[in-house]
Amino acid sequence: MQTETEYIREQRLFHGMVPRVMGTKLELMTVGTEEDVARNTWNEICADAERLDSMLNRFSPESEISKINAMHGCDRLKISSELLDILRLSIDYWYRTEGLFDITRGRMTELSLTDEGLLTISSPELTLDFGGIAKGYLQARTEAKLRRSGAECAFVDFGNSAILAIGHHPFGDSWRVSLPNPYNGAILDEFQIRDRALSTSGNTPGYTGHIVHPLTGKANVERKIVSVTDRSALDAEVLSTALMIADEGQRLRIGRSFPAAQIKTYHL
Repeated sequence: MQTETEYIREQRLFHGMVPRVMGTKLELMTVGTEEDVARNTWNEICADAERLDSMLNRFSPESEISKINAMHGCDRLKISSELLDILRLSIDYWYRTEGLFDITRGRMTELSLTDEGLLTISSPELTLDFGGIAKGYLQARTEAKLRRSGAECAFVDFGNSAILAIGHHPFGDSWRVSLPNPYNGAILDEFQIRDRALSTSGNTPGYTGHIVHPLTGKANVERKIVSVTDRSALDAEVLSTALMIADEGQRLRIGRSFPAAQIKTYHL
């Protein structure tokens, strides 16, 4: 995997960038961390991203998910322990979002896990898609690695839509993130985040209809954006997707289930 790194000793500032992994760009900045620690942590993060990409990329015929989807239904399939963990998380989020977050697009009841951790898919039409959780899962693992490394100030930008902020900017008490309007470039909002994650989902002029309601099968084509900040990168990622298709009642109920989340909706 191609990466670019830079370390400025005077400021103890590290910057790492991967042009494309898991379908988008990944960047990390740390401040106040020794060079060897910063580089080792960055290498661990890149290895994580590459491994998850090879597991969850449904467009790659060699990924674990693609091989499962190609089976068109199976009984008691042994899967990797990490995929098992991600599946369990996904099922839990399905319940907590009233079925709006759904890796099966409306067929979650046709998927089950045995007590032994084996996967059963009862329908040949069911396919798995982890696009709504993969970045949040990587961000959660990235945060754990950064905190173990002792990083007190760090900023992770995953494709502009998944942000993780630890500590604060070297010239402020938080990290400042602007949210542009994808239709005219104007600044919609500005977030000042510290020890929180920010996730944004929505439609753009060049990318509309990618969020499909799992219960109706209809793609959301509204000129709309949902941004969520939360202490949990996973919660933020899942919520920003689910709330794009939630009605008002669902939005209120789901929001109460995630009390640490701060949710903003923009109609463009």
